This record gives sequence, structure tokens and C-alpha cells, in this order.
Amino acid sequence: MFLTVKQKILVTLLEKGPLQNSEIAKRVGITEQWCSETINALHTEGLIESQFITPRRINKLTDKGTEVAKHLKEITVSFIQNR
Repeated sequence: MFLTVKQKILVTLLEKGPLQNSEIAKRVGITEQWCSETINALHTEGLIESQFITPRRINKLTDKGTEVAKHLKEITVSFIQNR
């Protein structure tokens, strides 16, 4: 099963907790620029919230984001188990 970059970021934050953009980018396998743009989109969608602690941006899931990420993880695990 293939997850989009947005979905991978949500699942990563679910599994690893609040993370900086650079750490998310490394774990998901994308550039920091791409990560920052995607984080902004997820923020606009209400799925994550960010706290700025200069010079860092710490990202975590909102309640809505947690729900979505858990659902994505369940689907992925189910897909893998049923292969």
C-alpha cells in the first residue's frame, strides 16, 4: 500500500510524537523544503499544529489529525496482513 507524503507525515507524527520539520523530512524521505510546504498544508487542513520555539518549529497532531493518522495506520496494517 502506498501512502502519500501527507499521509506518511501524519503516521510518522502519530508513531514518533512531536517532531521538527528536519526530523520529519528525514523519516519520510523528503527535502526539508517539501516537508515545510506539506506541513503548512496540513496545518491549514487542521490536521497538525505547530509550536515555534526559535529557531525550531515543533509539529504535533491535532485531535482530528490523530483520528486520521490512526485510521491510515489501521488500513495499512490491515492491507499488509491480508496480502
